[in-house]
Amino acid sequence: MKYLASDLDGTLVHENKIKKQDIEAILKLKEKGYKFIISTGRSLSGIDKIFDNYPEVKYDYIVACNGAFILDKDRNIIYDNQISSEVAERVFRDYIDSENVCMHFEANGENFLIDPLKNDGIEELLNYFQDIIPRDKVFNQNKTYTLISLFTRYQNRELAEETKNILLKNYEKELEVFRNQHFIDIAPKNCSKGNGILKVLELDGGNVEKLYTIGDSYNDISMFKITENSFTFNDVEDGVKEMANNYVNSVSECIEKIISK
Repeated sequence: MKYLASDLDGTLVHENKIKKQDIEAILKLKEKGYKFIISTGRSLSGIDKIFDNYPEVKYDYIVACNGAFILDKDRNIIYDNQISSEVAERVFRDYIDSENVCMHFEANGENFLIDPLKNDGIEELLNYFQDIIPRDKVFNQNKTYTLISLFTRYQNRELAEETKNILLKNYEKELEVFRNQHFIDIAPKNCSKGNGILKVLELDGGNVEKLYTIGDSYNDISMFKITENSFTFNDVEDGVKEMANNYVNSVSECIEKIISK
């Protein structure tokens, strides 16, 4: 049994759409009896926002929130690990007054953007969130958080990398922090896409030698490390490209290679 674990944004999903040739390739993969795993930094609601438009694409497992939340095809929860209210509030306080770093989170199934000081440079993201929460309302909520993500204005990758490194230093015992382009994804300690996929394989009786992974950013490296069959794109950042073993131009090209082996 072969498995394909695919990242979404920047890999399978572009501007919230999936290319026709990639859909057709996934359908061929499934016809072969192989299994398809969604592996993403997105929350479940963010995943549904995409796949509700593509009911023909059937997944076998979801590894969401960078491995903090795992479900099977019937939406049964396999694994659920969340960020505590105490730790989340510390992160919020660190960046609540930043003009260049914005924050959003998911709690209780709802997405919120923390009211930014300025809207310029983030206009395209404003319509994505269900609600904007005032900055003084994010504290003392006594919630657990499925997802916390920071992002920079004007898609500033250098600032995102700097912010990621600061978070890693300040929260090394409590959190995992990944950069995904200009986003900084925050997950509970010991959670990653790679660890999440290993949990899926253990449950499903799968073998890493039959596992294929594809992604385009730094939060996908943990997937690359667990299998020799790792794929990324020819045009990704060098730091990502050097961690994968195979290079393609599309998800469909990757699937063609899987099916032909």
